[in-house]
Amino acid sequence: MMDRLNILVLHRLGDPELSPIFLRRHVFVLKEYFPQHNYIYHDAELPLPEFVHDASYDAIILDVTFLCMRWAGSEAFARMRNDYMFVKESGAVKLAFPQDEYDCSGILDDWMCDWNVDVVFSVLTQHLEVIYPKYGLRGEIRHAYTGYIDERLIDIPRRAFSDRPIDIGYRARKLPPYFGRLGETKWSVGILIAQRAREAGLATDIVVGDGGTLLGQAWLDMINNSKFTLGANSGSSMLDPFGDIQRSVKVYLASHPLADFAEVEQHCFSGQDGKYSFTAISPRVLEAGLLESGQLLVEGEYSKIIRPWEHYIPIRSDASDFAVAHEAMQDKALVARLIKDCRSALLDFAELRASFHASQCIDLIGDMKSRKAVVSSCDAFVTAANRYDRKMAPAFRIHWKRQAIKRRLARIINKSDHLILLKDSLLSVLRAARSWK
Repeated sequence: MMDRLNILVLHRLGDPELSPIFLRRHVFVLKEYFPQHNYIYHDAELPLPEFVHDASYDAIILDVTFLCMRWAGSEAFARMRNDYMFVKESGAVKLAFPQDEYDCSGILDDWMCDWNVDVVFSVLTQHLEVIYPKYGLRGEIRHAYTGYIDERLIDIPRRAFSDRPIDIGYRARKLPPYFGRLGETKWSVGILIAQRAREAGLATDIVVGDGGTLLGQAWLDMINNSKFTLGANSGSSMLDPFGDIQRSVKVYLASHPLADFAEVEQHCFSGQDGKYSFTAISPRVLEAGLLESGQLLVEGEYSKIIRPWEHYIPIRSDASDFAVAHEAMQDKALVARLIKDCRSALLDFAELRASFHASQCIDLIGDMKSRKAVVSSCDAFVTAANRYDRKMAPAFRIHWKRQAIKRRLARIINKSDHLILLKDSLLSVLRAARSWK
């Protein structure tokens, strides 16, 4: 029997109640499936107490949300690197779980080398030589996925297809041009399909932009109410090693806010788009497949797990073949087969199971701990973990309340047309702030 492991997980999930379900489960997957081990989960939105630096670790996990700090700007990134210098100096097993690796890939590559990370779990293993030119020569890289299937998702009651009131459901952020045409397609296809679906008399719930964001159960309910879920390749067709393209695009759009993609491409990254295709199957595909919503997807690889006309109805990125897709959507036998086979394909793919992923990580930590001769003390770690919980649990409750009030205040200011309404709303916010416990 494996001894209890002492594991520090660094993340930046934010308020768990407001985070996407798949991301929340990704962060806490080890504790969910292996609660017998000892954990400190720290959200880096607040400083890590000094006494935690000196705790006795077997492993340090760098979650995808923590690794997003490479986008925070040079000053914030340098400050974080300094605050977490103990990670670099630690002899513990270090595992990293990045995503969107094409974005600031050079910064990520240098970071993994500098902190002596033992294993990087990459979702883009088809392009390792361009994403990790340095780390690939010294560290170990294993394949991972952007999301995993757990029993709670499998067991959600699925609404009967004929009872679903929405013909096509979709949500997408309007991505900036520095994700390339692949990123552009993710939101533009929603607009194109919405127009053609309306013309065909279909009931849609398609929202592009931040205003349509659904979280938690509301997101799963939307899928469960949709006969078909629209989707596109997740990822980017641009490589931006140090964020130079992103900065250039932001500067250009600040002075040319109405510029379309072609104009921005010409001025900021001419000839760069399409050299690579960084894509992976997304959590949306897993959720729609498990909830038995038919999938209308822009044709792509989807990690080679699902295929067009076997598991989903393909659609071109410009929606020019919508008539063909619409005809297929009305073929009850075809749709039933696609839905059934898609769910089976996802469930039969063992590597997509959260339990498999968690077990792989725990076994790897145990093996590497032995190879690296890592020595730790459970008693000392548990003492530090208990002290951490006493100190940080109330601090995070206050932090999330402050964040909620800031968001509420921002909505009020954006929507207020009259000073009196703004004044009354501000007073209500202040009263709420005084009531904090």
